[in-house]
Order: sequence, then structure tokens, then C-alpha cells
Amino acid sequence: MSGLSAEYILGIDSSTSGTKACLWTLEGELAASGSSSHSVERPHPGWAEQEASWDKALVKALDQLFSQTSIQPAEIAAVGITHQRHSFVPVDSSCRPLAPAILWNDVRCQAEIDFLAESIGKERLYQTTGIPPGPWSLAKILWLKGNQPELFDQTDKFLLVHDYLVYHLTGELCTTESSASAMGCLDILNRRRWADSLLAALEIPVDKFVPSIYPAGTMLGRISPAAAQATGLKEGTPVIATAGDQVCGCLAAGLIKSDQVGVNSGTSLTFQTLTPEPTFDPDCHYILEISPLGCYAAETVVFSGVSDLCEWYRRVFAGLEEQQAQLAGVPVWEIIFSETAAVPPGCDGLMVFPFFQGVQAPYWSNDARGMVIGLSTAHTRHHVARAILEGLAYEARRQIQLLESGTGNRIEEILLYGGGARNQLWCQILASVTGRKVKASAQTEATALGAAMCAAWGIKRFPTLEEAVTSMGAPYEVFLPDPALLEFYDRLYNQVYKVFYDRVQDLDALRTRLASSL
Repeated sequence: MSGLSAEYILGIDSSTSGTKACLWTLEGELAASGSSSHSVERPHPGWAEQEASWDKALVKALDQLFSQTSIQPAEIAAVGITHQRHSFVPVDSSCRPLAPAILWNDVRCQAEIDFLAESIGKERLYQTTGIPPGPWSLAKILWLKGNQPELFDQTDKFLLVHDYLVYHLTGELCTTESSASAMGCLDILNRRRWADSLLAALEIPVDKFVPSIYPAGTMLGRISPAAAQATGLKEGTPVIATAGDQVCGCLAAGLIKSDQVGVNSGTSLTFQTLTPEPTFDPDCHYILEISPLGCYAAETVVFSGVSDLCEWYRRVFAGLEEQQAQLAGVPVWEIIFSETAAVPPGCDGLMVFPFFQGVQAPYWSNDARGMVIGLSTAHTRHHVARAILEGLAYEARRQIQLLESGTGNRIEEILLYGGGARNQLWCQILASVTGRKVKASAQTEATALGAAMCAAWGIKRFPTLEEAVTSMGAPYEVFLPDPALLEFYDRLYNQVYKVFYDRVQDLDALRTRLASSL
């Protein structure tokens, strides 16, 4: 494919913390990039809002990109946009924001989640949308309807980040199957339409959503004259349908087969595997996404992932390592993980349950919290660090088993991307605890790369999306299970980790109620 690199694909990732613009060759090499940060406002407990200035952030990111390269806008063959899923903004008929965007991690809508479970029913909602009651866009739109009715009535459209950016770049009001599915009100069996009967039952007009839903690879529009002037992109450049950030990240990691699981090992641990038909788990242990490959993607999550808990450890325990790192002029993580690696497997009896921000399947408790068991005076902070990594690996094993049980897939490979993919100790622990091969991606901008893969396929630079993934995929490092540790970790997982929280979850819920009763 080396002869094709005279042109570039622009992959845009508008995430919670910022917008990144990345230029890729058709071999998947990052040629140039730029970024601009976003701020998150929390005006009330449980709220997470953001000014819908994603178009301005994109302009800044592109300014930075073009200032650092000699590549010209005319050399960009297509644009693909990925985004923070189910974050949305209410807009008027001119697509001007009427209020701050409500973000994916906003949890103001518990009463609406309960209402959906009671009035619609968990099973009916799951069978209709692929998503059981939860903090998705649908519940937050219901919150607006009940708590800010004037704003709800004034809203012409509820736009996802992707939809907002596509409108500003092309003037078209549309979305993708993958993006729409994460809102919680897409007809999961008829993926080009909203769940009309569900929305009617909730008295939410369907015309408050964008009129057109397209599969990945579709041209959504072209860069308009106004957008070309604002962004520096060439007028007429195609903008191609892609998918949400997790789905694009899994593509970049190489997820194209049903015996693989893509894992985002960043702030959260998010798991996704493929299934050709919609396989509804009887216990709703996972949601169903739409993959750009045209199949379905079963997904589950651990809210507190590798980056989140390692950062907590650094902040709370690693003051001495911070000082040592400054004196030695090395990254603090180099020192932390060197010391952590010296702790024996099993952490001399210490075990961490990584429910620091609640737990989804199989317990579905927002009140659950992290636990550390087995402490003795012989343990050090380094034991805690390794116990965090092992605890996350145990929980990863459980989530993978839940995906296997519901889909019927036998998962052989873990395709890892995100910050944790660069932590060799974590990768090796993950392989040994789960008993599966781990392929850790070296690409730090995986979500933007996945968007670029979709865009390159959409303009027919590759005959199939699978070939785009294979040709543009990043290199990876392979970690195999340590045969000497498989039985050891298997006993700890099955006899302790897997059953412990079953026995204490009632006490944990009581602890939450008592602690908040003062």
C-alpha cells in the first residue's frame, strides 16, 4: 500500500477532555496532529456539563495541526469523526445551543432510570434498543422533559457531539448507526430508524432527533464553504460516517473477529466483542452497539480502569516515588511499576475489588465501592499497587466470561488499547489471570485512527473495512499467559474473587445508607 500515501485521512476525536485532529497515511502512520482541550462543569452533585463549543475546539486543533506540517488541505482525501458517546446538546432550529451539553458521565437521572424500568420494563427496553435502563441520553432527555419543560419544548433537536460537528462542517443534520445506538432510543433491529413506539410512549417527539441515520462508510456531506474558511480544510472534502469512540478504538486495535475482545484500558475498562446477529443476554449483562463492520457489538464496562486507579494510587501513596522521579529525571511510573513488579503474584494475600465508582454487571450497583481485603502489617504500598492491577484483571476475566456466556463466542484474544496497553506489567498480569493472549496496541491515538479507517474505506481506498483495519492497524506487543501461574490465579479467581462480593453486597449497601444518613 506504500504507493497510496500521497494523500491523507483526517481522523477527529472529540472526547470529554478535548478534541484531537490527526492526519493518517493509508498505512496507518500518524503524519501530524493538533489538539484543543475542553472543560467539564459540575454545577450540582452528579451533574457533568460542557459548553457545546466543539466546533471552536476543532478549529483550534486544526490550526495547531497545520502549523506543524507542510501537508496541505488539498492532500486530505476524507474526514472521519468519532466522539464521546451519548453526550448531547439541545439546540434550536438554527442548531444553536440552548443550554450546556449533558455529558455521558452525568448521573442526575436516577429517577428517570427507575421510571423507565417500571413504566417500559427492563426487558422491553433492552429488546427494543439493545440497552437496558441506565444513564443514557434517553434518561437525561426525560430528565429535561420533567425538570426543565420550557427548555425541552424549545429544543428543535438533541444533537450528539458527532452530529453537531457534522452539521458545522457540512450543513447536514444526520448521525451514524453506532452513534445513535448509544443514545438508548434507536430501534436496534431496524438500525436506520429511531424507536418510534418507545418515544411515543414517553411523549418525546421523534422529530427532536436528527432525521437521517447512516451506516459507517457513508458519505454524510462535504466540507462547506463556510466550514472551509473557518477550519482551513478544503471545500468539498468528503465527511464519512464512522462510529463512537469505543467502537473506533476497537477497530484500531484490530477487532474484526468474534473470537476477539477489544478492551479500552484507559480511565475505564470497556470490553467489546462482535456478533453477526443481535444476541440479547437474558440478564442484560451487556449492551448492544453497532459496529462499523455491519454487525453488532456486545459491550460491558468497569468504570474504574487502569489509568483511573493507577492515578489514584500515585496521588495517595506515591509521594516518595514522585520525589525520586524528579531527582532521577525519569517518569514516576517507571519507579512505581519497577517496585510493583517485585511483589509476588497474589500479593501475599492482598486483594482489591475495583468497584471504586460502582459496578455494572453482574451486580448493577451504583452504591458499590472499592474493597481491599487481606491486609496485614507485612504489606506495603507496593502490594496495594499490584493488587489493583490483579483486581482489574480478575474483573476483566469476569466481564469477558459474561460476554462469552451471552454471545456464545469463545474469546481467544484480548486486543488492548489505551493507557494500560503501555503498562507491560498489567498486560502480563491480564494474560495470566484470564488465560488469554493479549495484544497491546502501540498506538496512543487509537480512536482517531479507527475513525480514519472508516473514512478511508468510505472513499474506497480499501475494498472492505476489514482490509482498512489490517492495512492501517498499529503494531502491537504480544503477551502470553504464564503457564506457572494459570492454576494459581484460577484458584484465587474462582474460590475468592468471583464469590466474595456475593456474600457482602448487602452489607456494602447498608454501609452506603448508614454513611449518608447523618
